[in-house]
Amino acid sequence: MKRIFLGSLLISVLISSSYADNLVEVNILSTSDIHSFISDDNYYSNTKSENYGLISWIGTIEKFRRDHKNTYLVDTGDLLSGNPIGNHVIKRYNQNDAYYNISPIICSLNALNYDVATPGNHDFDNGVDFLKKSYSGANFPVVLSNVIDKEKQESLYPEYIIKEKNVIDDVGKNHLLKIAYIGLVPPQTMLFNKSKLENKIIFFDMLESANSAADKARKDGADLVIALSHSGIDVSPIEYGMENVAYYLARNPNIDGVLFGHTHEIFPSKKTIAHENINIESGKIFDKPAAQPGKWGESVSAITFNLEKKNGQWLIKSSKGYQLEKSDVPAAENTIKSVLSCINDTEIDLKKDLDKEVSLDQFKIDNNFNLIGNESLTTLLVDSIHDYMKNYTNENDKLLVSISPSFSLNDDNYIIDIQDRKLTNRDLNQIFYPAYLSALRVNKQQIIEWLEMSSNIYNSPDGDSTPLINNQFHSFLFYPIIGLTYDVNISNQPLYDLSGKRNEQVKKGRISNIRYNGIEITDEDSFIIVASKYAPFFQNNKDSPYLDIGNERNIDIFSKYISSHHEYSKPKNNYRIISDLPVQMHLVLPHYTDKSATFLWNNQYELKLNSQDKKWMTYQIKISK
Repeated sequence: MKRIFLGSLLISVLISSSYADNLVEVNILSTSDIHSFISDDNYYSNTKSENYGLISWIGTIEKFRRDHKNTYLVDTGDLLSGNPIGNHVIKRYNQNDAYYNISPIICSLNALNYDVATPGNHDFDNGVDFLKKSYSGANFPVVLSNVIDKEKQESLYPEYIIKEKNVIDDVGKNHLLKIAYIGLVPPQTMLFNKSKLENKIIFFDMLESANSAADKARKDGADLVIALSHSGIDVSPIEYGMENVAYYLARNPNIDGVLFGHTHEIFPSKKTIAHENINIESGKIFDKPAAQPGKWGESVSAITFNLEKKNGQWLIKSSKGYQLEKSDVPAAENTIKSVLSCINDTEIDLKKDLDKEVSLDQFKIDNNFNLIGNESLTTLLVDSIHDYMKNYTNENDKLLVSISPSFSLNDDNYIIDIQDRKLTNRDLNQIFYPAYLSALRVNKQQIIEWLEMSSNIYNSPDGDSTPLINNQFHSFLFYPIIGLTYDVNISNQPLYDLSGKRNEQVKKGRISNIRYNGIEITDEDSFIIVASKYAPFFQNNKDSPYLDIGNERNIDIFSKYISSHHEYSKPKNNYRIISDLPVQMHLVLPHYTDKSATFLWNNQYELKLNSQDKKWMTYQIKISK
């Protein structure tokens, strides 16, 4: 912190013009977790999105660049896939790896003159070759400090880069500034994609790698060192290989600022959890500027430095982290055309593919209340996995399936309402985040741990009108288990915190009365559980002996199933949310058609619509034993 301290001293003393130069403002804008949301097309509903899409920020970025001379744009990963257009690129690449010369997604970033990027964990989902082919078309460098090529025993990408910039000070004088970037991706990426990455690349601890890369960059003459971290904030004690390290990166004396992602949060924001070393007003962690822009192009974050050069050395006089305010100034027409031309051919091909019918039968399915009970959609997904697993299990195996029923709590993109029609590829893209399945043999204690981790999606009652759903919980980490029956007692506090760590102060869990085929399970029982590789329990048990169940994505398994079957199971609710004392709670959902009258388990909860506006529907729900 010595450099920053010296810079702050200059505020309180008079400086001769022969002694120090004028101020230079440097701005680094950042995107993260775009997940291929380049345009504002909502491919699920075939409409325009009001909230998402990088294209909606082009005018703001251009205006900021005009107003602030020394401005650079970076990306911190999870760029290549996640919405239908990115997934379609992967689909076509897997059919023919010569499908494109330059990735449509990377082409779009080229059009916006990005300065540097680092990959995120999802950018490895389709393997190293796809990642390298995609980024090979970039007009900007890629930096990655904690991944090496196993065969070559060298960094997959440079562990740091230094960009020499001709910056202009506040009176128009030019200066040379050397900005270094390091890039980091969670080592958990290997767990998520073991079948595609093992024996090809090696991931290292992010903090150790950051220490090494930042030190080398500083010794190589860097004036500023910026960490591009596909890794969120975790203030718990440091653990080797921890997944979210942005907080501790800011503590590194060789790092001047942190731009980060991965957890889909916005920092700084009013939702940021207070901590003694986090300053929400100034957007700082350990007095270093830091920022995170959420997901899907919903925001662009920035860090700004005011620098002063004294005796040939750049000193940081002030800094801050923040989110850009979206401007009404339209983007330059040629920029919009350049970006759209990057994705146009792929988008035309995609839209033809999305409208293709994939099921033999017509369906009536919805998922409005899938956070409080299994519905028709969940049942259909479970059927497809059971059918797939016939090739990997025998009749004596006790098979359980866990599905995350809701990708986003606050987004009507993921509300499914299909009435008496065949399913299309558009529906499948709305239903799934494409992911490979994993399977593990588990016992009673592991099942309890799994369910306890998921149960903290529910708040404990604090008087009537408490929201049932904890909005700080990422609903895509909610994984109920189908194949068992069990109770979730929300009168008890959660055993696990929102990061999946055990809360040792809580002794009594929420999960009880776990039964298989009506019989309470015992410590001697053994089960096979199948779920997305992203299930939190799998992440916490990365060294467990996973079973070989092939290498199929959930969306492909489901597509094959509904294109070849006519008979499906009827929905059965297998878990109950209970409370020691009867309590009225609120269930707030994105505004959509009211389905409470037809919700299959309505009689279990006494559910009724209380109020609604254009965005939200608020239900009253009675929880009791």
